[in-house]
Amino acid sequence: MKVRANRLIGLSIVLGVLHIAPVSNAAEKLDKVRFTYAPLSASGFLWFVAKDAGYFEKNRLDVEMYFEGASPIMVQSLLAGENQLAGGLGPTVVTNVLQSGDVIAVACIVHTFTTPMYVQPSITSLQQLRGKKVGVSRIGAVSHLTADSILRRARVGDVTIIQTGGIPESMAAMMTGNVDGAMVNPPNNIILREKGYREIVGAQQLKEMNLRFPENGLMAKRTWAERNSDVVKRFIKSIAEGLRRLHDDKEFAIKTLSKYTKVTDAKSLDESYRWAMESFFKDFKTPPDALQMMIDQLASSRLVDPNLAQKTRLKAFYENRYVEELENEGFFKKLWQ
Repeated sequence: MKVRANRLIGLSIVLGVLHIAPVSNAAEKLDKVRFTYAPLSASGFLWFVAKDAGYFEKNRLDVEMYFEGASPIMVQSLLAGENQLAGGLGPTVVTNVLQSGDVIAVACIVHTFTTPMYVQPSITSLQQLRGKKVGVSRIGAVSHLTADSILRRARVGDVTIIQTGGIPESMAAMMTGNVDGAMVNPPNNIILREKGYREIVGAQQLKEMNLRFPENGLMAKRTWAERNSDVVKRFIKSIAEGLRRLHDDKEFAIKTLSKYTKVTDAKSLDESYRWAMESFFKDFKTPPDALQMMIDQLASSRLVDPNLAQKTRLKAFYENRYVEELENEGFFKKLWQ
């Protein structure tokens, strides 16, 4: 009877464990997040690495990633609820808020301009661009704002900005001599460099010039982020861990970038990695001063309504509390120790 009683107790324990197990598994259920990004380049390094290294799953997120061709389309998908988070920043956040939208920056991974400026081989200083032409993809695009900031900082006036239509078109304009300078991102800039064109201002120099600009980061609808603050924080943790992996494991990072961009050329991938290391910041807070400088630049160029921009409070465009809470929890300090 005693043996049978022990067996019954053992059986009860096993059944109890089996009964509890599904509850435990349910507690570990991943939160689904639809994430959109653009472009297909090194600017997406952190999303790509976080995905393939398993950091999203580690932080209990099931992230579906979707490529979109342009920032305005990403913002529209957030407003419509088709996606919850998006990779990008820059003027899109400002124009959306000024048009009564509520898509804001919840993290910023690039605090300065990063698009390099290339010039004809005969040009050795920015001052020599006076009276000449510089090609940008589109008026109002980041490449245009970068060129404008560089020339303003160098006090080089009388420069004609030419809208080429895209990065490949800017490269072609350089090589045919139709422009004297052009804004060209990696890995396309390798072609220009190998043909003898000069990188007169690169990503590292832009950082040293302190040309502040919230160029890339994480966007979300303010209302959605407030209801899902823990999901936002876990996504930020995942891409921060991606940045750490980027620093520690170049081989994995380059392999991942190649997978998503379909670029296989070793020189192009190495250049993209160099650009990323020079561009990404460990501090993920959106810098208010950089945001204000961007708004002022957009207003002075009449790309947004100056009066409306002036009346709108700066905090309407961003929310740093998600990053700040992670800082207070010691996450970033532990990550980079």
